[in-house]
Amino acid sequence: MDSQAIQFGMINSMRTNNVVVDTLICLLIPVFFKFMYDSTAQFGWLWAYLRSLHTKPTHEVISRIEIKQHFNSWGKVRDHDQHNHILQKAISIYLSEHLDMTSQSGRYELLDNVKPTADAATDDEASQPHSHDDSSEHDQLQTLGIGALPPLNAWVKIEEGVEFMHEIKSGQEKIQDNNEGGGNAVTESTVTFLLRSSLADGTTRIDDFVHRAYKSYQAAVMAKHQKDKSRYMYVASSSVSAYGAAAVQKYKRYALGEDKTFDSLFFEDKAPLLALLGNFLHKSGKFGIPGFPYKLGLLLHGPPGTGKTSLIKAIAQHTKRHIVNISLSKIKTNQELMDMMFDLKFGLAGEDLPIKLGFNNIVFVMEDVDCASNVVLARSSDAGVPQIPSPEMDDLDLVSTSKVEGNNNDKAIGPVVNTSKWGSKDALNLSGLLNVLDGVVDSPGRILIMTTNHPEKLDPALVRPGRVNKKLMLGHISSRQTQLMVEHFFATTLDPKQRKAIDDVFANTTNNVTPAQVEQLCAEYDQVVEMLDALAKLGD
Repeated sequence: MDSQAIQFGMINSMRTNNVVVDTLICLLIPVFFKFMYDSTAQFGWLWAYLRSLHTKPTHEVISRIEIKQHFNSWGKVRDHDQHNHILQKAISIYLSEHLDMTSQSGRYELLDNVKPTADAATDDEASQPHSHDDSSEHDQLQTLGIGALPPLNAWVKIEEGVEFMHEIKSGQEKIQDNNEGGGNAVTESTVTFLLRSSLADGTTRIDDFVHRAYKSYQAAVMAKHQKDKSRYMYVASSSVSAYGAAAVQKYKRYALGEDKTFDSLFFEDKAPLLALLGNFLHKSGKFGIPGFPYKLGLLLHGPPGTGKTSLIKAIAQHTKRHIVNISLSKIKTNQELMDMMFDLKFGLAGEDLPIKLGFNNIVFVMEDVDCASNVVLARSSDAGVPQIPSPEMDDLDLVSTSKVEGNNNDKAIGPVVNTSKWGSKDALNLSGLLNVLDGVVDSPGRILIMTTNHPEKLDPALVRPGRVNKKLMLGHISSRQTQLMVEHFFATTLDPKQRKAIDDVFANTTNNVTPAQVEQLCAEYDQVVEMLDALAKLGD
């Protein structure tokens, strides 16, 4: 409605049927409206000032915490270069613990239970330590808790002056080419946590909230790790190349028990080995001399059942270290071996960041090295070089030899085929393995144990002094070691007659008896007499 219509309406409503009065009204009303219009334009600043006295200025601050997730036909693709998912997890857990959702619409979500309940803690203390990767369904459920969280894509007040919104946007599918010319469809979604405030100190309030949430999560995770006193055996779950060059190697880990100690092991070189381990742990003896390499290499050899694996567990228990299993059969390149032996980062399912360990926390184990890889086998002097029949390779230098520097006894490591067109240029070889054992990169405090049933098959360069401090022959058990084992497992002292019975068995038998066989007899029988009778039959 315009001003003229308003004026005509007022004139009609004020009509008096008096010609003079009605004429004056018709003349004055337009003048009045013009005066009011001019006054409004002239004193607009005054009206604006009066309104400002009753209106608070708006100063909105919005902070974003964003991650991008990728999914293909196999599931979620891990983005190794992103860490914001940890911060988002910390905020979600903090909101589930501190935000009152009883009178608000929201959603439930299973979150990591970084603060176990008292019942769960009691159950954990009463049970044996378990692996995070191979635990039962009950154990896995104990690690999760139900959290009440704000709804998606909606602003919710989380504390005075601060609002929060969880936003998810799905993108379009993208096709990633692979080496075979095909492609995989990858869908990208963006997950954003938004925090906003309209207060003058909004930035400070948002920063305080984010830091509180993250510190609370840090404290809970640190407390969980400090509570875990278990030692583990780490086993690589797949090749590094499967995750990309920049990815952290994935491992599974299994809890180690404390029952296998040197008290239950019986072999001839037990005392010298304990002395060597004592010097190594306390940096005494040769290990206390400046310049003497502070690393320990052991070669365990002998037939099956002679206690090689048990000795590895006893050494790990004695030194209070984890075990890292290095399977040469799964390693394809020298770089992969270097990464596994020197990066010391262990990616585990359920952990936000890789577990970091030092050389002084680990016993590296290479079991059955003669069977795991041909690179450790002794080189024959007349070893030929495989010929690759191809006219396109005439100009290529197919054959080269590599030499381990600083060791005149190792000679040439052997023929190496340049496989630039036929495979990896960095294929695992003996030179790469020797470089890991005592190359330029130092590894102070490292313990490395290799086992084999056939030490004569190994290349002499691999087991020479300097790389292996001690070779332990774990052979068949002797009469004296059998007596010690029987006394240990039956918690008794054998009388002269019983000792003679054991001596007679070993003196009259041509059968080789392993420590595993004697230990089995000790576990099978409750009485020493019964066990000795069974031992006599074993020797027949």
